Amino acid sequence: MEISPGSNVDIVLDFDWSEETIDVRRATVYDLEDEKIILSQTSPPIATYNIGKRVNVTYLVREKDGLARYCITGRLAEIVRDYKLSGSETEQALVIIQESGHERFNVRLFYRLEPPTDSGLALFLRKEEVNILDISIGGAKFTHRKNHPVKHKEILKLILQVDEENFDIEAQVVRILPVGGRMARKLESVAVQFLNLDREMIDLLSRKIRDIEREMRYRELYAEG
Repeated sequence: MEISPGSNVDIVLDFDWSEETIDVRRATVYDLEDEKIILSQTSPPIATYNIGKRVNVTYLVREKDGLARYCITGRLAEIVRDYKLSGSETEQALVIIQESGHERFNVRLFYRLEPPTDSGLALFLRKEEVNILDISIGGAKFTHRKNHPVKHKEILKLILQVDEENFDIEAQVVRILPVGGRMARKLESVAVQFLNLDREMIDLLSRKIRDIEREMRYRELYAEG
């Protein structure tokens, strides 16, 4: 673990996929006890109704190419009203139970990639391939034909294809937008949030997105050279 008592961290509490916003709150590490991460209460404070919620504790690491942000995923287990700091001094504290090790994280939002057509990533709705506008480990935007319309908040059964291997996933529609230009009558743009990705699937998709990004950067550098 690359955090220690006194480290500053950012707690990613909520994503709002309909508005593409993220709730990030600053905290300080008080202590580490086995799988427990004990943090200061945030400002504004995290309320008790968030207990049990999955959160990301993110922090900066200095690497040779500069600063990189990593995260530890866990669940908010408890909000302690009178956590003892030193002597008679007490403060509110958050207790987070760690569920995963540290991994790269983009606090702006899950990194959104605009994959090229030959990327090895494909998405299918009702057995018809859709055009992916962007994709992340949290969701995707795509265009599809209006003759099979979808509804806001509808749960879709999709097939995500990664290097020709198919995975059945579910996603909820969070936004439907018109498409401009000559295809406006035929297509609509849909943003979805993935619902049931397990840890293995998240890791697979995350690695694939990083591989595509790396290949795209290589192509750009090669083209410039």
